[in-house]
Amino acid sequence: MSIIEIRADAGPASPAITVLRHTPVIVGTLLFLLLAFTTSTVFVREAWALQSFQIGIYVLVAAYLLAGIRRGKERVAGGVVPWLVYLIPVWGVFQIVAHTTSSSFQTREGVLRWGALAGVFFLSQTVTRSRKAQRNFLSVILFFATAMAVLCITQLFTSEGRVLWIFPTGYQDVYATFANRNNYAQFVEVALPIALWRALREGWRSWWYGLAGGVLYASVIGSASRAGTLLCTAELLAMLAIGLVRLRDPKTGLPSRSTTAILVVVPILAAAFTFAVGWENVWEGFHQKDLYAGRREFMVAAVEMAKHRPLTGYGLETFPQVYQRFAIRDFPFYANHVHNDWAEFAADGGIPFLLLVLIPFAGAIPTAIRHPWGLGLVAVMLHACVDYPFPRPGVSGWMFALLGALYMTRLSDRSVRRMSKPVAKVDSPT
Repeated sequence: MSIIEIRADAGPASPAITVLRHTPVIVGTLLFLLLAFTTSTVFVREAWALQSFQIGIYVLVAAYLLAGIRRGKERVAGGVVPWLVYLIPVWGVFQIVAHTTSSSFQTREGVLRWGALAGVFFLSQTVTRSRKAQRNFLSVILFFATAMAVLCITQLFTSEGRVLWIFPTGYQDVYATFANRNNYAQFVEVALPIALWRALREGWRSWWYGLAGGVLYASVIGSASRAGTLLCTAELLAMLAIGLVRLRDPKTGLPSRSTTAILVVVPILAAAFTFAVGWENVWEGFHQKDLYAGRREFMVAAVEMAKHRPLTGYGLETFPQVYQRFAIRDFPFYANHVHNDWAEFAADGGIPFLLLVLIPFAGAIPTAIRHPWGLGLVAVMLHACVDYPFPRPGVSGWMFALLGALYMTRLSDRSVRRMSKPVAKVDSPT
């Protein structure tokens, strides 16, 4: 007599399973659209642009969690370090409740912004659980960044300070949709290593990635961002050095012919696009008498603020209102940021808040070194020492997305190492 197995999940449950399988694709698409939106509207000064991005992230996180209640435990990066990201906005809530902030209104805005970035970090983990999903997500980021670079180069010569040749910004030049050249350079710093690493690994498709890398690099030179020029050049040189080292190592799997060609072609493409765009403006910038003029005074004020309240700070987002008490020099303009995010974190939130932000990013550095497509995160962390990428979701949103992908990559690496360990055999008693 044969026994026929009857499955309880057969029949009507199949469509639900199909929907669950497509959930990462749907979430990844919506996450990318929200990040692209906040980048495309980064020049908008009205609050609606930032608020729309934040609301979108919160709705997407809530919908994902509600739809996945039956799935049980989520597969995200474990450990204390990545979970510190979710405590970043909580610190602002603590400041409001404990009445340690100088402006509850500004700190509430900071809580909402950091909460949205924590949401990006969570969502990026849910859509990069597999190597294929991670690859697709990084490909979309690179495609968007390359399109922005083409737009930047085109507008440098024709826009006259108008985004998309339509929207006036009040500045002489615009860089794609960015009115700030350094913020644009930071955006490119995130994407450039993706293009360069793909160029070394992708065989016959390496030429497209090498071309994308050349366009991205040249757009930063054209923007005349000094720190961006140095860091993108460092990314280019670091990737070429990694390619030379791994080319000699048979375990890396780098295709020898295409990699050797790309090691020669990528610098040539970068130099050619740079000469086409022009390097004179950035060269003049390096010849200024004091490269840190103005920023030094803000830095001193932030350090003094941190010394006076090292444990609690003066409240998230309150530096513009508080720093004048510690200013060592008056300026005829409004100082919105320190031009050193790490010092501003210590001033606004104290040393604990600085560590809440720093530790998760520092914890991802070893993974970024093993997987060089993530080196852009290291570059922007360094750029944050002389500028402010974190307050701009058009930059920091991509940073937190890349951070989530790196932690999921680390989780996958650990799983592979566990599976590759030989299983000890126990002799049975005779």
